[in-house]
Amino acid sequence: MEKEIARFMLKASKFEFFVVNRDIALALTKSLRTFTVISGINWTKLAQRVEAKFPFKSFDFSKSGFEIFAQTAPQYLVIKENDRIDWDSDNEPIDSWDRLLSRSYAQLRNNVAHGNKKQKAAPFTYERTAQFLPAGLALMDFIARQVFSETDWDTPIFS
Repeated sequence: MEKEIARFMLKASKFEFFVVNRDIALALTKSLRTFTVISGINWTKLAQRVEAKFPFKSFDFSKSGFEIFAQTAPQYLVIKENDRIDWDSDNEPIDSWDRLLSRSYAQLRNNVAHGNKKQKAAPFTYERTAQFLPAGLALMDFIARQVFSETDWDTPIFS
């Protein structure tokens, strides 16, 4: 599983740079003294781009490779009573590209970047992670190819 997580994280970092490099308007920014710092992707703006080409309500997720993101979202790493860490979910429906990207995909990215599944295992975590990782790769590729018309987005970092 660690190799799959490492592969996903490498592609996710390339994808995020690809998106903001392709269109700076899609960057999530904040001011820090004299700088405008890029802190990630503005998922809402990216979702609007996807929606313009592929309306969510009529999109056939069954053939996408990332159907799991439309069906359910990864759990949050939360603080429960007595300050103990646990996994939990809000169980709200995924009903838009904005929710799919900002809740489902971004949460997967955060979980694999910051959550150690072995130290804080939960029922079905291993199997769900194994399902979400290839779906995340498929979603990144779909957006790069179908929204940005870029087939060669996943290039070596240093070449």
